[in-house]
Amino acid sequence: MHLANLLLLSMTFMSVAFAPASLAQTALATPAHKPHVYTPYERLVYRNAMAFHKNFDDHQFEKNKAFVSSDLHVISNGREFRGADEYVKSIARFVGPFPDVRITDLSTVVDGNMAAVRFVITGTHKGDFATPEGVLHATYRAVKIDGIEYMTFNREGKVTDLLTVEDVAGLLRQLKAKTTN
Repeated sequence: MHLANLLLLSMTFMSVAFAPASLAQTALATPAHKPHVYTPYERLVYRNAMAFHKNFDDHQFEKNKAFVSSDLHVISNGREFRGADEYVKSIARFVGPFPDVRITDLSTVVDGNMAAVRFVITGTHKGDFATPEGVLHATYRAVKIDGIEYMTFNREGKVTDLLTVEDVAGLLRQLKAKTTN
């Protein structure tokens, strides 16, 4: 009887010891993605958010005035200002130091009157660039900057509030990096 119990215990141990470690995970199914169906207003918000960056990418900054309210409120990398004219000046300033500046949207999500856009800005530093530490003269380095924007829209589909956060520290690291020869 003692030998039978020992044999039973051994078989139990062996079945547990050699069972697949992910047995519990194999029973779970990954839920299918169910995309949100946008309302007509959300489609307008989406189109306007996309046009916003297309105009930047095409260096047609003035066209963005059509997509913003006259009292636009902007917080861009910690700098706060108001108005469509100030906004256009703010985004157009990149063309001098980065004449080939481009923006590529990676994802855009709309919910009601808000849009979130994750993007990457690329360009080559070919002109003077004002920084908090002073002016950086052309380095001719290619840069890549991650960013995200949160936009709030009014009933007409115009941006009333814009929050922009970009990896400015990463940009400065790229421009100031020591070169190895």
